[in-house]
Amino acid sequence: MKIIEQHPVLVLASLGILSGYLGTLGLGFGFGEAPGLGIYMIHAGLLFGLVVAFGVWTWGNWSWTAAAVALLATWVAWEAAVNLGLQLESNWLKDVVSSDTLRAYMTGSIAGAVGALLVWGGAAVVTPVLRRWSTAAMVLATGATLGLLMQATNNYDSPAILLVPWQAGVAAMLGFGLAPARKAQHTSTIAPVRT
Repeated sequence: MKIIEQHPVLVLASLGILSGYLGTLGLGFGFGEAPGLGIYMIHAGLLFGLVVAFGVWTWGNWSWTAAAVALLATWVAWEAAVNLGLQLESNWLKDVVSSDTLRAYMTGSIAGAVGALLVWGGAAVVTPVLRRWSTAAMVLATGATLGLLMQATNNYDSPAILLVPWQAGVAAMLGFGLAPARKAQHTSTIAPVRT
């Protein structure tokens, strides 16, 4: 357990890979008809919410309430990003961007950025160490960049191409944000050496 506690980036990235993969197994469960507003990919959002909640609990705020808020906020962020992506690709960008490829890149990047920023915000509300702008910027940039994989997901009809790296990357960036809290906890438990 001690090794896990010392490596939030590695642990959260690994859990993100697992949740991204497992999330692809239950994609059909949801409510609504795309591209209309709905609750889509519930399984994927909840699994990723568990990863974020675990990170908040383990390295940020040892509280059931904080973990529950992080889980719920992550799931809401996931649903918002999915719905935003559907609206961008099927409605809002359709008349503006004629190329399907460019539209998929734009949609993935925008929805990926918004989803990542909302995940960070939900975790940061209950985890003070995550409230740094540098952490928000890392999470946002990672979500936007990995959102570009939406084009490959569409091309190869494989949601894992997007979900696995996106969830792993965003989780890892949250781990980077949580790492100073782990370091502070570690240094505060070390007694000063007397000479």
